[in-house]
Amino acid sequence: MRCRGAKVRIILGHTLSHAERPTIPIAYLQLLVEMLAERGIDARRLLDGIPIRAALLDQPDARMSAIQWGRLVLRALELTGDSALGYEYGLRMRPTAHGLVGYAAMSASTIRHAIEISIRYISVRQAHFELELDVGAAACRLILRERVPITFMRAFFYENILLGLARAFSVFLGRELESVAELEVCFDMAEPAYYAAYAHRLPTTRFQQAESAILFPPSFLDLRPVLADPNASKQALALCERELALVAGDDDDIVARVRAELRRVDDDRAGYPALEQVAGRLAVSSRTLKRKLQRSGTSFLAILQESRERDAHALLTQTTLSIHEVATRLGYVNPANFSRAFAMWKGEPPTRYRERFAR
Repeated sequence: MRCRGAKVRIILGHTLSHAERPTIPIAYLQLLVEMLAERGIDARRLLDGIPIRAALLDQPDARMSAIQWGRLVLRALELTGDSALGYEYGLRMRPTAHGLVGYAAMSASTIRHAIEISIRYISVRQAHFELELDVGAAACRLILRERVPITFMRAFFYENILLGLARAFSVFLGRELESVAELEVCFDMAEPAYYAAYAHRLPTTRFQQAESAILFPPSFLDLRPVLADPNASKQALALCERELALVAGDDDDIVARVRAELRRVDDDRAGYPALEQVAGRLAVSSRTLKRKLQRSGTSFLAILQESRERDAHALLTQTTLSIHEVATRLGYVNPANFSRAFAMWKGEPPTRYRERFAR
């Protein structure tokens, strides 16, 4: 199934220092240790030679870096000789293993909100990946992409993350994963030899697809998760924002995050959040946000204008809204001001631009 429509996308800057920061929950390692113990492999063998203290396993709030996590996964694959470890790991992944992010998603008011939470905070759990929600009339796709090319263990990470997401859907719905016939799991890789052994535990699974994604019907978006508790979700989100602010400390990150906050979704709301609102969502003061943007050679107004130009193009070429309605959506009180600004961006008025694009 191919879907087109509204998109929600959060992309945060990636640097080597980010991969070295302790952002991965120790709960991920605890699950790996549990799986290896069932195979007679103790934690000491897994941790041998890897600079991570065994005492961290007893600290539920501890973190490890993406580099440490990668080395631990490689060691686990070597010790077990099991190429299907990613399948087993993903199927056993509990949403609570994601800490505050997991709690916020499970208690969200709707599945759409739970997905938006996952998109926004994936960088504080899986720094090398990003999620995108593509909402179409017939189906939706929750697309998983790597932010930098992964040259080894790619199958493990895609398998465990996608199957973990599929399992999260089953938790939201209160159903067993294999019984959720409406779900499809799509991999951009070839079918592995070990898939047959797991097929009975999975929903419909497809291989060699254009993108790796979870496919599901649009009707899911408005469903209420069985553990929905909006107040609890709101409290967890406040703590997630603090964690996000700590993780995304680079000036490059802050620019990307402001761009993400100013990315419109295809809805009826008018305008964009103000500087103070964006600063509050990023858990920094307005003054700090201005200073960080200035150090990066830009400003809030410049990013806002960039967003308006981008969204003006989309609204003019992908909708039948009048010029007045487009101006209102972009936050212009006077349509004439929008027309002047558009002419500066594109070198022609919006009406002529729309006609030329249509031709």
